[in-house]
Amino acid sequence: MELCMKGMGVPLLYFLFNIIATKFDCCIGHSPKALCRKEEREALLSFKRGIYDPSNRLSSWTNDECCNWKGVHCHNTTGHVLKLNLQWDLNQDQGFLGGEISSSLLDLKHLHHLDLSYNKFGGLHIPKFFGSLSNLRYLDLSHAGFSGVIPDELGNLSKLHYLDIEESHHDLNAKDLEWISGLTSLKFLDMTGVDLSKASNWLQVMNKLHSLSVLLLCSCELPAIGPLPHVNFSSLLTLDLSFNDLSSSSFDWFADLSSLTALNLEYSQIHGLIPSSLRNLTSLGFLDICGNNFAPPIPNWLYHITALEYLDLGFLGFESNNFHGIGNLTSLIYLDLSYNALDQVEIFRALGNICSFQLSKFSYYRLGKSLKFLSVRGNQLSGSIPDSILEECRSLVHLDFSENQFSGQIPLSLGGISSLHYLNIGNNFFKGIMSEKHFANLTNLEELYATPNLFTWQVSSNWTPPFQLRKLCLADCFIGPQFPAWLQTQKYLEELRLQNTGISSAIPAWFWTTSCDVVDLSQNQITGVIPRIHYSSRVYLGSNNFTGPLPQISSDVTELILSNNLFRGSLSPMLCQRRTDKAVNLLEDLDISGNLLSGELPNCWTYWTGLTKLDLSNNNLTGHIPNSMASLFWLGSLHLRNNHLSGDVPVSLKNCSSLMVLDLSENEFTGSLPAWMGNFSGKFIKMFSAHEQIVYTPGLMVLVLHSNKFNGSIPLELCHLDSLQILDLGNNNLSGTIPRCFGNFSRMVKQLNSTSSFHLHNDHSFSLGSIDTATLVMKGAEYEYVESLGLLAGIDLSSNKLSSAIPEEITGLHGLIFLNLSHNHLQGKIPVKIGDMKSLESLDLSMNRLSGVIPQGLANISFLSYLNLSYNNLSGKIPSGTQIQGFSPLSFIGNPELYGAPLTGDFGEDGKPKGLIPDNDDGEDSGWIDMKWFYLGMPWGFVVGFWAIMAPLAFKRAWRHAYFWFLDEVKYKLLGWCL
Repeated sequence: MELCMKGMGVPLLYFLFNIIATKFDCCIGHSPKALCRKEEREALLSFKRGIYDPSNRLSSWTNDECCNWKGVHCHNTTGHVLKLNLQWDLNQDQGFLGGEISSSLLDLKHLHHLDLSYNKFGGLHIPKFFGSLSNLRYLDLSHAGFSGVIPDELGNLSKLHYLDIEESHHDLNAKDLEWISGLTSLKFLDMTGVDLSKASNWLQVMNKLHSLSVLLLCSCELPAIGPLPHVNFSSLLTLDLSFNDLSSSSFDWFADLSSLTALNLEYSQIHGLIPSSLRNLTSLGFLDICGNNFAPPIPNWLYHITALEYLDLGFLGFESNNFHGIGNLTSLIYLDLSYNALDQVEIFRALGNICSFQLSKFSYYRLGKSLKFLSVRGNQLSGSIPDSILEECRSLVHLDFSENQFSGQIPLSLGGISSLHYLNIGNNFFKGIMSEKHFANLTNLEELYATPNLFTWQVSSNWTPPFQLRKLCLADCFIGPQFPAWLQTQKYLEELRLQNTGISSAIPAWFWTTSCDVVDLSQNQITGVIPRIHYSSRVYLGSNNFTGPLPQISSDVTELILSNNLFRGSLSPMLCQRRTDKAVNLLEDLDISGNLLSGELPNCWTYWTGLTKLDLSNNNLTGHIPNSMASLFWLGSLHLRNNHLSGDVPVSLKNCSSLMVLDLSENEFTGSLPAWMGNFSGKFIKMFSAHEQIVYTPGLMVLVLHSNKFNGSIPLELCHLDSLQILDLGNNNLSGTIPRCFGNFSRMVKQLNSTSSFHLHNDHSFSLGSIDTATLVMKGAEYEYVESLGLLAGIDLSSNKLSSAIPEEITGLHGLIFLNLSHNHLQGKIPVKIGDMKSLESLDLSMNRLSGVIPQGLANISFLSYLNLSYNNLSGKIPSGTQIQGFSPLSFIGNPELYGAPLTGDFGEDGKPKGLIPDNDDGEDSGWIDMKWFYLGMPWGFVVGFWAIMAPLAFKRAWRHAYFWFLDEVKYKLLGWCL
């Protein structure tokens, strides 16, 4: 887990790792004198037969001399296998291992080093027989895909010095850690990500390990820490308890860890004052207490731990006066003060003192230690950046001033920090010009972030920067109108983000051949044609003025956003070209919405089986949905809105069983609503048989079929969609009743929150509101919901021919935000319990045949901001209440027997209207019929009025001449008056 130990802690840990890992390798090698033992060779071959090895990593395991096999290390003299190193190595571009682990490894009697880390054993349990490898000194099973309970048999490895079983997502767990007490020689233990929530004895067990030097228990869901009467593991050097809930724990025993050099309590939910027991840890070089709920002040004793080199006090919310003593920490190399309430630039004076001391003669023998990492991100610092901090801290490698309120010009002294690799000045109010002078000496700069600010980027057209950037983000700064020519000099650029920078020229041809991995040029006015996208994997070119046909793309592209441009033509040339290199297309996200594309949907989707999101909405596409779309098994989001697609929704689409968002609105689809859509419910799917990897798909969450020509009744099968939170079937020709089983929509019962997420097949975390959109009618208008979509729940069945009563079961959907049943033939009363729907913000029941009184509970829905009950047959007094009486009278008109505020009129002392109530014998739906006749008469009135004037002019020549002569006279008089 990258979150657990970071920054300067990593070198510290690697130092400890190397001591332990290399101590036993003195007799290991590939000596020509070492002869492979037959019984051990057979054991390795038996092990290989159980392994799934799709990339042939073990291809060298064929000849008789097993000591020369890849990953196998033998004793130089005896030939015994001592080390089996089969971890996955990204740098060597080798594949994962999986499958079964054979017990034949027990025949490797002298094995003392086993590394299976970073493979994919697909949920396999850690083999119990590992506990019988009695000579093991080193065991690394981290991130190898193991799951289940850690076997107690590992406690038999009394010679073990190094144990790493770090795992993600809490796939591994342990209910009792007593077995660890048998590891009497253990020096290093990493159980990061292991679920230890039920291991209440974890601290008492760890305290028995006298030799333990490194203990990493990040994100283990540790139970609260109780008192520890006597500390036995006083030789501990590194302790990581970060990302646990230690809110009700005792930390007095920390005072006895006098040898501790690294302590990580990041995001441990600790309350109250910073534990005073830390003051005894005078040897600390690494301290991370960020993201806790400490109360101020920061104690003075912390600023007297002068050995500190790494200090993270971020995300504490402390004000400036808590950091005045920080200038005493003259050994600091890494300092993070992000997301506090710093509002005084005086903090830079203290930091300047650190830098000036480190450069002084008093620090001559300090082996070149100097402040290299500084972050004040997310504070309230304002004014100009003092030149002093930039002039004195010339050894900085990482500098982050982002998300503050800095203003004025960017100091030229910034360009003097030649060691700088990372610079972030984004989200401030800098203005003026950023020119070549600011970068004069930044020869080591690799990452530059300056978005957004108010300055103008101004360099000469032939400028050659002194640096070679890897990442550049200047979004929302003014760079245009020309595309930056100096980018051609950047040979190692991996990420380029220049969205909304005022570029309006065409992109030069050389740019499309660069190897930049991430390109974001969206929200500009860039013109021209895109020839081909060669090497980039994530490309965002939306909201520009690109023209011509869609570009060809390489198989390496994973995200392609071309929305809101002027592309024309068919989809087929881009999608249906067969690859001669037989490369697998990696595309996952394709958005070509809002263009001028035409023609039919191509029938070649079998080439793009990795797609998880497809958006072709707002084009001019025609025809049917092709059957080949059924091959998009992992498709989670499909948007075909606002095209001219027609026909039935093909039954083959049900094979897209991972769908979470389906929007087919504003097309010409016909037939009945597909009952098979009810199969899109949450399920676990076995992905690869070789790895037995199980993934979860949550099921259909958003279904929008608005404005089509569907007919028939609403199928009851839709009620099986237990994850559904938005259902829009409005503006169709549906008939029948509203199914009572709509009350089964369990996701609409409780109020939603934006933290709900799901893991997709590519192990990406999916949050509905963060990556998807939907266009919905709410509060009488059409809105596009983006970031808030994950919080939205609603039903729209408007403008159909639904009849009968509103089912009482709908009122049990307490999480519903909007409900639109308008323009139907619904009868009966408004459900009495509608007041229980406390989350409702928009309710539209207009243009129906509802009768009876308005339930009093409707007045108690405090979030209700839009209400329309007009043109029904409601009667009685409108319920009293601040909320409901604040609505316009238009919300209630067309109900002749309805009275009370906000409707105006002459009322008696009893609140009822004086005089006769207008008779309604003409029909219970006369109100909405009159409105329809009004709208139908409007176009006829326009036609008659238009031709009453134009017809005489067309057939009477004299009238026509007189009319135009009159217009000329008026024109000349107006011109004469103006002159």
